Amino acid sequence: MEAPFEISELVTAIRKGSLNFDSKLDEVFDCLQSFECWTSYFHILEQQIDNPKKRQLTHYVRTARAYAVYLEDINKAARVCVKLMKDLRLSYLEFREKALYSIVDEQDYGNEAILLQAIYSKLKSKEDTIACMERLCLIYEKKKYDEYHLNRSYERLIELDPFNQKALRYFKIVYTQNNQWDKVAQVLQNLFTSAKHVNDRYRSAQELAAVYLYQLDSPQNSVDVIEKYCADSPLSTFAIHYEAYYRLQNWDGCLRVLAVQVKKVDGNLNKALLTLRMGDMHEKSRRPDDAIECYKNVLDLAPNLLEPLEKLADVYLKQHNWAAVLETLNTLDECLDDQFLKEKVREGISRLQSAMEDGQKDP
Repeated sequence: MEAPFEISELVTAIRKGSLNFDSKLDEVFDCLQSFECWTSYFHILEQQIDNPKKRQLTHYVRTARAYAVYLEDINKAARVCVKLMKDLRLSYLEFREKALYSIVDEQDYGNEAILLQAIYSKLKSKEDTIACMERLCLIYEKKKYDEYHLNRSYERLIELDPFNQKALRYFKIVYTQNNQWDKVAQVLQNLFTSAKHVNDRYRSAQELAAVYLYQLDSPQNSVDVIEKYCADSPLSTFAIHYEAYYRLQNWDGCLRVLAVQVKKVDGNLNKALLTLRMGDMHEKSRRPDDAIECYKNVLDLAPNLLEPLEKLADVYLKQHNWAAVLETLNTLDECLDDQFLKEKVREGISRLQSAMEDGQKDP
């Protein structure tokens, strides 16, 4: 396409200061750009920018794009953007929508990050600075894979917004990888406090309880979190809750957790295995009669299990209830398939019967 101006005459007029094409400035800029007459191009643009009555957003955008794209000097483009934000007082959203992607291409994430870093300090509202920093975090994490700048950006973001969900989730991963469990616990507390959805609160509370139990060896803190914040959670906290009480040697606490879980599980075998544990807890609490009742319930639920028979025999043995021991061993003998084990049980039965016949108190 033929240029609207004779380029040599145009440049001469600019040098002499006799240019008088205010109504056709865009055409002048296009002509100078097409011939790469950058000195004249920037001279006119600077004149427009320096005049508060004439400056327009397009003047800054043209200048910054020329530096960024044609002259490949992104740092000068960044300085132009800083002046743009200072002079025109754009919000972050206005800068993105009206300027940013006219200066650099949308896929040019590296240069976009440089421009955003430059204008960050000129943003007026907290919301704008947070939005800008979140965008930088996304670029460094998903587009540029720049761990150094990603970490610094998230640090700045957490300073701006201590309960920012994206930043907290990032630092949870970082601290976990570095085994900084005290910091993981603090992050999880903040995630819990700032969660917008109830399921996110439950999830953070459960993770916090697990960190207290398995990483910080604080079972009481784990119990406190579960019982205060997870009572109505759809997520299963049984394993953590039970283990925490077990480490505290709080057998009644273990029993309460097991009793709740028995009602939740399906299938007789699952119920039997939990009831078996309840028997163990009663034994630890020195309540043998309650333990016996549990072990008998286990046999009703799962007759083929051998362990409750063994435990029953052991409880009866401690009580010196020889008749009950003998009855239990006979039942165990009937259930066993392994010939070696059957012989061992029968030996025990034989010794016990002999002792009982001799009237000895101890077999």
